[in-house]
Amino acid sequence: MTTATATKRRRSTGITLPAATLKTALADVSAAVPTRPAKPVLACIRIGDGTLTATDLELQIAVEIDYHGEPLLLPFARLRAILAEARAEEVTITPDGTSCVVTAGRGTWRLPVESADEWPTWQHEPLRTLVRVPCDQFARAVKGCVYATDNDSSRYALGAVLIEVLGGDCSFVATDGRRLSHVAVEHDQAVDDGSALVPARVLASLASVAARGDDAVQLEASEHELVATLPGCVVTARQIAGRFPRWRDVLPKDREGAIETVVDRDELIAATRAAAIVTSEQSKGVDFTFSADGVTLHGQSSEYGQSDVTIEVVSGGDPVKVKLDPVFVVEWLRGIATDEGPHITVELVDAQSACVLRNGGVYTGVIMPLSND
Repeated sequence: MTTATATKRRRSTGITLPAATLKTALADVSAAVPTRPAKPVLACIRIGDGTLTATDLELQIAVEIDYHGEPLLLPFARLRAILAEARAEEVTITPDGTSCVVTAGRGTWRLPVESADEWPTWQHEPLRTLVRVPCDQFARAVKGCVYATDNDSSRYALGAVLIEVLGGDCSFVATDGRRLSHVAVEHDQAVDDGSALVPARVLASLASVAARGDDAVQLEASEHELVATLPGCVVTARQIAGRFPRWRDVLPKDREGAIETVVDRDELIAATRAAAIVTSEQSKGVDFTFSADGVTLHGQSSEYGQSDVTIEVVSGGDPVKVKLDPVFVVEWLRGIATDEGPHITVELVDAQSACVLRNGGVYTGVIMPLSND
């Protein structure tokens, strides 16, 4: 990313906006406002040219707003606090030299402001179309995998979600090295093969906006950047540098000797949470035994005691036992959209092999077993 600053000074005549509109816009750009800005201008949002924009130089979010006057820079945290406390339908912001006056309801605040001349602009690299995904499908895909990233890892690019288009199929994939989540995504555009490694926080912000939309998210990428355009919002972000694991090698389609058990998703969530009540950080695993007679879950720790929970199955095979992290199991199950089918398939070979979970042909999870030591 390269930055540039404007050199021409312009005067502003102020702005009046509905308070609810401004609140929503601030919420949408909040992910791009750094908590510890490298310079004061980055703690501000810019209003001008029909958009409200925030950036931390790695991520830029611009949402449409009905103001086309001279640009204003406003302190994000103070403005958001005013809107949270003021009971007003409209907010008026009037620049006054090195400060601005904010009027909302019966309150008036004078805030110091940065010069709009100092606002950084993003110079795009040449972009190629990656994929166009309906808003609802995009939000579902992000929810179904973003939790499985690892922002603290120095291995590979585990803090990113891989968006991959291959042979006409679109996949959203995330892994932290101990589990993997894959979501097959519907798209409405014929595109060439391509991929992007998108920071988890970027996708989470995009998903919150997409969840309110009824159109589509257009994704474009360069070697280092991703640009997402959706109704009323444009997000520009640096991709995560690094190499994503060979996830297709971890996601088996057919395994010799695998035993499949079909179980109700909500019942498995409740049973897993119940069995995990007695687990601890040192003894966090839950033993799952799957069979045609049901699923038995056993948790135990020296600090909190033990638990035994059973549920029925839709179908099953020979008994097979595995110890799994209950948090991983519940997070994958909760990542499935509520209107998907109620049943999930658990595929196991033995206690040492990966547990594969599937919900139709859309959601697939892989969870590595814990040691029984």
